[in-house]
Amino acid sequence: MRLNRRRPQDTYRWIKGALEGVPDGDRRACADCGTSIRAYQYRQHPPDSDAYERCIGFAWCSACRVFDANVVFVPRRRVLVDRLAGLPAERREALLRKEADLVAHLDRNWHR
Repeated sequence: MRLNRRRPQDTYRWIKGALEGVPDGDRRACADCGTSIRAYQYRQHPPDSDAYERCIGFAWCSACRVFDANVVFVPRRRVLVDRLAGLPAERREALLRKEADLVAHLDRNWHR
């Protein structure tokens, strides 16, 4: 395992950075602390768009509070769970504008 280089003043902030994962059975674990890495993907284009398969993907470690975001390929036929479906439109749009807020929301509500 690598040494966690997080500064004490960052304990409660989500930080975007390189999240290194290592295999741990059928899951990925954080290379720094061994916590399971959580992931979420969402589509930003309508189904009739040529870019429909280009999605936004997030991965994060709840213990280290580090996340990473990338454009990811998700086949058209794969159905993605919308963890923001129950939110009012204004709240949903606000979360999609701020990555750290989105990850914080997803992490808080992961088991719902």
